[in-house]
Amino acid sequence: MRAARPKALIVAALTVLGGADLASAQVSPGGLTLEGEVEAGGRFFIERPSPTRRAKFEEYRDLSPGPFLHELQLRLFRPDESYSVELGGSKWGHEDQEFSLGAGRLGLWQFGFAWDQIPHLYSTTARTLAVETDRGVFTLPAPRPALSTHNTPDQSEISIRWDTARMFVRVTPTPDLDLDAQYTRTHKAGDRPFGMAFGSPGNNFYEIVEPIDQTIHDLRLRATLARDRWQLQLGYALSMFQNSLSRVIADNPCFGNVASCGASDGGAAAPASGQIALAPDNMAHTLSLAGGVTLPLRTRLTANVAYSLRLQNETFLPHTINPAISDPALALPQDSLNGMVGTTLVNLSATSRPLRPLTLRLRYRLYDLQDMSDEPVFPGHVVDDRTLVVEDRRAGRFEYTRQNADADARMRLLRPLTITVGGGWERWDRNEHREVPTSDEYFARGALDATPLDWLLVRLTYRPSFRRIEEYDTFAHLVHTVVEEDVTSAAAQSQSPLLRKFDEGERDRQRVDLLLQFMPADAVTASVTGALYDDDYIASPLGLQDATTWSVGVDLTWAPLRWLSLYGGYTHEVIEQTQRSRSRPVSGGVTLDFADYDWIAVHTDTVDTLYAGTRIGLIPRVLDWSLDASYASALGRVQNGNPVTPASGTAAQDATATAKPWPAFEDRLLRLETALRYRFAKRWTAKLGYVFESFRKNDWRTDRLNPFIPGVTSIWLGNDARNYDAHMLIATLGYRFD
Repeated sequence: MRAARPKALIVAALTVLGGADLASAQVSPGGLTLEGEVEAGGRFFIERPSPTRRAKFEEYRDLSPGPFLHELQLRLFRPDESYSVELGGSKWGHEDQEFSLGAGRLGLWQFGFAWDQIPHLYSTTARTLAVETDRGVFTLPAPRPALSTHNTPDQSEISIRWDTARMFVRVTPTPDLDLDAQYTRTHKAGDRPFGMAFGSPGNNFYEIVEPIDQTIHDLRLRATLARDRWQLQLGYALSMFQNSLSRVIADNPCFGNVASCGASDGGAAAPASGQIALAPDNMAHTLSLAGGVTLPLRTRLTANVAYSLRLQNETFLPHTINPAISDPALALPQDSLNGMVGTTLVNLSATSRPLRPLTLRLRYRLYDLQDMSDEPVFPGHVVDDRTLVVEDRRAGRFEYTRQNADADARMRLLRPLTITVGGGWERWDRNEHREVPTSDEYFARGALDATPLDWLLVRLTYRPSFRRIEEYDTFAHLVHTVVEEDVTSAAAQSQSPLLRKFDEGERDRQRVDLLLQFMPADAVTASVTGALYDDDYIASPLGLQDATTWSVGVDLTWAPLRWLSLYGGYTHEVIEQTQRSRSRPVSGGVTLDFADYDWIAVHTDTVDTLYAGTRIGLIPRVLDWSLDASYASALGRVQNGNPVTPASGTAAQDATATAKPWPAFEDRLLRLETALRYRFAKRWTAKLGYVFESFRKNDWRTDRLNPFIPGVTSIWLGNDARNYDAHMLIATLGYRFD
């Protein structure tokens, strides 16, 4: 999805540069003043990654060779600044181009428009035998070919692009009244990897692509009235999501393909094709009212209230497109959801300084979600177009209320020392579909700000908290979804009653943040940062046990001379999570639950980031040299193990319950960039730069991944972000208006 490059735009920009008067102090067409700068040039590759290795290199950017606009910023205005017009942009003609235009009259009105594109390149190595006969319909040859043939098609590109247009108008009819209107339109087009299952877990699936053709409209209106002691703001927002596609249909590579797939995946029960619904059209209306008032004793009160109504009424798709499955229980109870959700947000805040050294603050927040949608009961459903389940099920509604309150006091004890102490509370009230109806979390907060020396700043914050729950009902959602009196049989095969979900389980949390800032001389600035976040899930027999994140970083800037500056920094971050679960095989329709089938996985991610650079004026105000280097490394480990060797079941069951070791994951990115900038005239600048970029990864899940793997009946696209090296030369010519 690479657009043609409108080189005429770049040529036009360079023509403007060539016609500029090198000796003029400023450009003043028609009595107006023009200021700004423009820089354009070309990108050339000494070594460019091959198309199969370009997915990571151009993941969110367009680095095509040839002419490009690096930057354009122009401003045309009257000498008294009463009227002005602005034009800006970069990378015109490329997939990641930007454009902006603005105009205004000082103190009365302002208008702006902006356009930007964000590409996302997923893969350049995808392979599939499926042909998209219609948008979102993927067809395979008949009869189905052997699974091994899926390794042979040509490789293709999978990508999407966001095109976003923003427009705003701001009017100030009186000095204390502002009227503001903003409109944003985002269009997403392209494809992304997508999986289609053909049966319950254990059967085959087919990885294809999801076609993307979505548009989001966002309109915001706001009026603000500001007086000396009070302010008031009224707002309205409209958000609309439109999806031109309602479903994806894909042929099953195992349909009738017993020779390649075997009886379980390619037998008579295998569906010929499958269907999955895509995100439905929806909209939301939001009204908000905010205000603030200043009271005596240096006291300030602010409040914000908002109500949002979300609507969704997309027509239901049928339960299945499998013609072999037909049952009266699959009759839809109604044509659409009649979805309606209301949310209420309340924010209250009070700040006071009754004494000059003392500042008091109190805040309260309420967020309430009420789902007023219909609750249709479906007599039956089909699992992945393969298995009919005749069972009354109700569409569940997940309502909740969240409240937050906190207070703190900030006291300046001595001139270099300030202490803040406070505490707070958070409460969740959930409806009957969640496992925990009520949870409360309490926290304390202490902060120290000190400047013991003129060149030293110390900031330390500590925030402990603990969350406690009322009760935990593992089968709450099942009980209120399955319309029958006895759900014991279904519950036995559901999730383990020992499992605790991390957002509802009891937890103790510790958080510490540290900042040290040094300025021993005007030319030197240094800082040291540290953070520790530790979560301990104290009552979770199964589930997340603990999560710890800690980091330390150093930044340094040194400018010993006017023509010389150096800077650098290093950050080390470790993220570690421990989870515990249990293998629960089903034998003869009975779910086995053995204590020695527990397994523990410790996930550890280590991220190191290093950067350094320098700016040197080789010839002051004439020739500058810059050098920037950065290196990032991410190492992921998953250490699996069993606290007790599994031995309670059959040999096959024991083997399945035995945790297997995983190799590590590793990503490394190195980037070097250097440039010479030559000011050959008062406003003219020429730049010549070189960029080297290298990416390396080791990921056993995708390295050498083919669509077909012997002994496996599922088919993949073969996506893999491959290693690359890139060497680029960049030459630009710039002109500055002032």
